[in-house]
Amino acid sequence: MSAREDVAFLVGSQSREAILRALAVEPHRPTELAERCDCARETAQRTLAGFCDRGWVKKADGLYHLTPGGTMVHEQYERFTETVECADRMSEFLADAAEICENAPPGVLGQMNITTAADNDPHAPLNRYLTIVGNEPVDRFRGVAPIVSRVFNESAEAVLGENTRMELIVDRGVLERSIDAYPDSFERARELDQFELRIAEESLDFGLLVVDGHGVGSAYDEHNNLTALVDGDTPEVVSWVESLYESVRSKSVPIDRLEP
Repeated sequence: MSAREDVAFLVGSQSREAILRALAVEPHRPTELAERCDCARETAQRTLAGFCDRGWVKKADGLYHLTPGGTMVHEQYERFTETVECADRMSEFLADAAEICENAPPGVLGQMNITTAADNDPHAPLNRYLTIVGNEPVDRFRGVAPIVSRVFNESAEAVLGENTRMELIVDRGVLERSIDAYPDSFERARELDQFELRIAEESLDFGLLVVDGHGVGSAYDEHNNLTALVDGDTPEVVSWVESLYESVRSKSVPIDRLEP
């Protein structure tokens, strides 16, 4: 039998998947598996026979056990299933922010919350962003902004305290549009000692934010509308977003060093 045939056998019915998962917990008799997996005893027997033929299961003392090979199949199948579920859950974000996710460590995306724009709630990602940022001063704020946004500017200003260290990266296009649209706000920000504006030479098409132990990634469509946002506060998520931020930062310069 080929690997494709083995996979087809496993996914051919929900009861086979359930039986494999049950055996991964502890050995069982066919009758116990039938009761636990809500299937006929004959179905459990046929499934066990198929698993035995493939070397995934063996019988000892009346109980069926997973072999090391069966354990490997179970672990990899569960990982694959989680990956498919994650890709489906985050499909809109992945479509508009593929660059962010290209080298994401295994499992990180699965640890993140996903908020997408919908017909009945088009501003859901923006509202989630504002909730994460809050309205109280933060210790540190590091962001990548691919668009000019009054709402984003005001949210950053709301959390800027005397001891806040804030750093923002934009590209030249955003810089020019910001100066034109909000000249007064731009000049006030330039005068703040705790604020640093950095300019990326390459055009930016995704957003990032690391604020007080929370990591955020944001996706935009071709009209610069925020379509999806992922966020999380686990160490793995924050570390990943920080690494993305540092990658963008390494290709940027402080505005004072910007060449005309």
